[in-house]
Amino acid sequence: MIKQIKRVLKEKKFLEGVRRVIVGYSGGPDSTLLAEVLANYNEIEVILAYFNHNLREDSKDEENFVKIEAKKRGLKLSIDGANVRDYCDKFSFSIEEGARKLRLSYLRNIKEDENADLIALGHNLDDKIENFFIRLLRGSGFGLSQMTYRDGDILRPLLDFRKNEIIDYLKENKIDFYTDPSNESEDYLRNKIRINLVPLLEEIQVSSIKNINRSIDNLKDVEKALEKYIDGIKITRHLNYVEIDRNDFEPLPSACKFLIISKMLSFFGSGLELKRAHLEKFPTRGVVELKSSKIEILPSRVIVMKNIDEKGKEVPLSGKTSYGCYDIETEVVPPPVELDVNGCEFFDLDSLDLPVKIRKRRVGDRIVDFGAQNNRKLKDLFIDSKIPRVLRDFHPIIYDKKGIILVPGVKRGNRAPVNERTKRVLKIKYKEVIKKR
Repeated sequence: MIKQIKRVLKEKKFLEGVRRVIVGYSGGPDSTLLAEVLANYNEIEVILAYFNHNLREDSKDEENFVKIEAKKRGLKLSIDGANVRDYCDKFSFSIEEGARKLRLSYLRNIKEDENADLIALGHNLDDKIENFFIRLLRGSGFGLSQMTYRDGDILRPLLDFRKNEIIDYLKENKIDFYTDPSNESEDYLRNKIRINLVPLLEEIQVSSIKNINRSIDNLKDVEKALEKYIDGIKITRHLNYVEIDRNDFEPLPSACKFLIISKMLSFFGSGLELKRAHLEKFPTRGVVELKSSKIEILPSRVIVMKNIDEKGKEVPLSGKTSYGCYDIETEVVPPPVELDVNGCEFFDLDSLDLPVKIRKRRVGDRIVDFGAQNNRKLKDLFIDSKIPRVLRDFHPIIYDKKGIILVPGVKRGNRAPVNERTKRVLKIKYKEVIKKR
């Protein structure tokens, strides 16, 4: 079996130039075989990474088994964990979805810390089939073929093998593995499919799993063709949101609209949140709220923003900070200054009631425009400045003890103007950050 897997890896050149791999290791049969395969490459360093979900009574036993096996094999092991149930309750995820998000986030952090090339996962053919039916039963329009050999930095070398083949191989070669007792529980949809549906399909037709696998791969080819169709659409990336031109979005067929929005959501790890039902109810203008992100349809653009809860903080009088999608740089300079500079505002430092701080907007916020007498609602200023609704809640608001002095890109307050009596000037420079595509 190991020879077969290594032959596939060689033919598809998945390990060319790879020197370090993070293996998502649970001690179970799949990740055990995966570790066996990759440890056979002398030129590749294998690092095992175990994430304890703390969902089962035997979680500690599993973790201890992993430690023993890693030591026995002489492989480096990284261990972390979280209370998955609390995380899922907080963010309204299913246990499986929340566990997957936390585990993948952990693996990516380890990959970055260890400067590794790939993350290898032990998904097998049964996982691929189960995943297909889970998404089919949930009404997914796309992504039915989610599992592939290589997906970015994720490698799944075992996708041609059935679970029972893997277990038989390990037993025949007297290789120890941990058995997860929850695999027999029908509390989870995945287990119901494996225990009830898959055997029924095989009873109906012996070659059913092989044929379904072929159909999944065919669907993937169709998705790739559609993805290529939308690949030329420019996605502008900011720190916490991405956007496309409405003129590029509107003419697309429904399937391609779904794919481009899913692609935009994937920048924030939320690609699976979008369902066809969302697209069917898309407004011509307005906001669509998902679990961890929002979509706003505007006349000129389509915006996808991840939900963030950024805390307020003090702004240094001299230094750099960031808030929302803005980089902010402050400096105390002597007068005179050239006041008409784009992306800069100047204040009489001694007229401010320090400290200067930054936060998100609050209900009832008002500001007196520069050169005016009466205050205005911040909400009205955002509307006048055409700031999209989904971006208003994390747009930086800069203020001192007496009130708002600056809303970058929107308005400067009328307080602390620089004049002939000014001795010290606080220069606030701001710039919205746009990432390279």
